[in-house]
Amino acid sequence: MARQRKPADAVQFTYESAERIANVVRAAETTPPSASPLTFDKRFADRMPKQVRVATFSGAWPIDSSKTVTLKYAPTATVSAVNLSWPITLPGYTAETCIVGREGTNWWLVVPKLEARTAVFVTQTQQRTYCSQTASQDVVTSVATTKATITCLSDVSVTASLNTADCTISVGVTKSTSSTDVVGSVSVSTANIKVVSATATAIFIQSHFTSQFLRIRVP
Repeated sequence: MARQRKPADAVQFTYESAERIANVVRAAETTPPSASPLTFDKRFADRMPKQVRVATFSGAWPIDSSKTVTLKYAPTATVSAVNLSWPITLPGYTAETCIVGREGTNWWLVVPKLEARTAVFVTQTQQRTYCSQTASQDVVTSVATTKATITCLSDVSVTASLNTADCTISVGVTKSTSSTDVVGSVSVSTANIKVVSATATAIFIQSHFTSQFLRIRVP
């Protein structure tokens, strides 16, 4: 009765068997690993791919509107993106650079091209009334007069006496005069001046400071 072979017993191969095994091992070692098999797992919203790309657009792009943009570095690829927050209303933009992002299947405008500008910011104002309209008016600037003296009769006394010898009456008249100074001539000088005919109220800058701010690049 033949002895039963145990796992620890040595294995013997013929020369042909060893060559065949060696060929299989060499072929397995030189063959590239096969690709992973395709899977069709369920995709959840929080696992959808997110992507940020550089793109260009032309024309106005108001808020809450969509626009077809061209992905930069891939001129033949275009996507439709929605602008949620940037007031791009001027129509003069041509091949303007912007950043768009994708979440799931939707594309959004992330940020357009910005530029820095220096501006004066008002920190305090004051209300003042100013002249809003004027009118021409002639006014007297000087008055010159000359004096004249006139003499007038101020009192008359009449006396009468009877001559009984020859029956004649003698009448006597006494006149009293007085002098008075009066204006002989008047010379008036005038000038034409501007006077306020209407006023208005305005707000004037009382305090300010200079700083920089970012804005959308104006085409």
